[in-house]
Amino acid sequence: MMNSCIHRCIPRCLPRCFPRCIQALATTVVAALVALHAPVVRASDLDPASAAPAADLDPTSAAPAADLDPAWYGGWMGEVQAPAGGADGALAMPVSIDVVKGTDPAAPTVRVTILRAGALDANARDIVADGRTLAFTLESQGRRARFEGALTAGDAAAKPAVPAACTGSFAFLLDDGTLSAPAFVWTMKRVDRIAELPDARVYTATLDALGQKLPMRLALAEGPHGWCGAFDIPGQGVLGLAVAVERTATGFRVRLPVQTVATIELEADAEITQLSGVFAQAGFRGPIRFEFDPAARIGNARRPQDPQPPFPYETREVAIAHPAGHTLAGTLSMPRAAASDPASAPALVLVSGSGPQNRDEELLGHRPFAVLADAFTRAGFAVLRYDDRGVGASTGRFAGATTLDFASDADIASEWLKRQPGVDPARVGIVGHSEGAVIAPFVAVWQQDAARAAGNAAGGAAAHPLAFIVLLAPPAETGGETLTRQTARMYELTGVDAAPAARAVAAHEAVMQAVAALAAPDALRPRVDVLVRAQLALQTTGLPPASELDRAVDGALAQITDPWTTEFIRLDPAVALARLSTPTLAAWGSKDFQVVAEPNRTRLAALVAQHAPPVEMRVYDGLNHLFQPAGTGLIDEYGTIDTTFDPKALADIVAWLRARAGLGDRAGAAAATTATTATTGNNEGTGADAPGEMPRRIWTPDGARTGAKEAAK
Repeated sequence: MMNSCIHRCIPRCLPRCFPRCIQALATTVVAALVALHAPVVRASDLDPASAAPAADLDPTSAAPAADLDPAWYGGWMGEVQAPAGGADGALAMPVSIDVVKGTDPAAPTVRVTILRAGALDANARDIVADGRTLAFTLESQGRRARFEGALTAGDAAAKPAVPAACTGSFAFLLDDGTLSAPAFVWTMKRVDRIAELPDARVYTATLDALGQKLPMRLALAEGPHGWCGAFDIPGQGVLGLAVAVERTATGFRVRLPVQTVATIELEADAEITQLSGVFAQAGFRGPIRFEFDPAARIGNARRPQDPQPPFPYETREVAIAHPAGHTLAGTLSMPRAAASDPASAPALVLVSGSGPQNRDEELLGHRPFAVLADAFTRAGFAVLRYDDRGVGASTGRFAGATTLDFASDADIASEWLKRQPGVDPARVGIVGHSEGAVIAPFVAVWQQDAARAAGNAAGGAAAHPLAFIVLLAPPAETGGETLTRQTARMYELTGVDAAPAARAVAAHEAVMQAVAALAAPDALRPRVDVLVRAQLALQTTGLPPASELDRAVDGALAQITDPWTTEFIRLDPAVALARLSTPTLAAWGSKDFQVVAEPNRTRLAALVAQHAPPVEMRVYDGLNHLFQPAGTGLIDEYGTIDTTFDPKALADIVAWLRARAGLGDRAGAAAATTATTATTGNNEGTGADAPGEMPRRIWTPDGARTGAKEAAK
């Protein structure tokens, strides 16, 4: 869910749980390096809406005139820079691309990595290849940008080699199809890829960052185009990341193109078997020592639970039109018996946690939703999983959307699923993880209220509310309480000294309370300043210069006042949980530090005792936030664990769902021996004496606005 950090590099998701918020609330290098899940560039950095259109620029006007020059094929690294004297100052955004030859020499494949924009090995579109020029469009998280470049020759025979280069422009594609102006400067150099060089050497090291141990691997090699490298941080899902390498007089300089660029200055011994130096990123500096490991490999293999064909069910790509104007793209898995037998199968919608997530909730080398969808479909359920708005093949804009906006997406997706052939509309449910487990109860209450209203209306059409929901790692406390508890638990698990940790937690809580009390940014800034100083004091290197400290406070304040973060801090899941009349399974891992199990189970149990929603609660011993068997439960373990989702817990959840859907197992799913269980009675769902005010449904299935707000698409 979240992991504190000022730098906007984790997406609200690490585990798609609420990482986006954490980043704003601390300075741990751990969070700063999880840039492969980074959200889209902030509007203050690169915002197409603030740029003037340049009507004479048309990205699709040029037709291919010649085969692409072979010098283009391969790897490239460079950056996009703001125009000199522009409002964006010295902004520089690292960019990597791979140009791959296709069957048609005039139609290559281009894969783009811009971690700051949330693009990791993303396929470009609208590619125009014309001899020595190449143009393409990148669409990431609801924004489109056009790259246009021309090739300049290098000299591989020179000593040192002079790589081929590319110079060109970068501009946002506006809604009317024109390009923003002024264009940014795009420059790149041809680089080799480690995978292509058999003599590459792999080195291993462990970075101590605020008490968290981060194992790392660095691969180095000299190829035809000079020195190159790749980097792994398995605990943060950074695997095979291409890095810029410069050979210095005493060793190497390595630059990691993450959200806030990290630099490693290394001195090598005579045999280049040991590399010692300093890892620096923003205000963090720490010693690091790499040692050559002949057995080490860069990157990783497929996870053991990752589903592999052939599958005993059908899948198809789907597009769901949202009445707000965007489209949710996803995958619908159908049991084969249901494909030809209308209204035969119960069905599930999978709703991911926070941060820009694709339909598989892919992170750290794992695809949890692919694993869940496979298990549920084999168990007899139709399963819909979809890319978040503005992510993957979905349209719309992720930036600016809030938890309730994402709840609207889940609401519309579940109503769409009820209308599909082969799906029984009376047996449709939601499985939500982390933020998705906040969303599911709100959707369930919206639909049960709508069904009640339809039943009470004269001649009202029948409406089917959700039939069951599963909440994986659900917060029952407010968002602010969840974030503060997570921060405290992280400090405890990482061995931070108690006194400074207590000061940082108290400062964190003060900021959360001020946001919850609707404090204005000017009133928040002093508290954010105290928080940033308290968190920086946890480092052994002391406070950075005043100018850097001011920028850190500015960045943290911007994150905290972001629409998603503000709403999340103020949102209380109890207002929906207390009103539930939908059969519900709530499950946590005992080693979850992001949504700590016991306080949230205790609060939900109190709601159950007072309001009697039909909720069954289970805590699985030894599992983390992702339901993996864990040691500490910290984020740095997630990518090192091969298990994607504990098989016993998954079997238990499948059995509970089958019982509720009438697929057998009617005696109920016997809780696994590793889980503690509590079951409740029934609730009529009237909401009498329920805490707080229930947010209104944003859109109805027929496309009518209720008057509630909807974030910018």
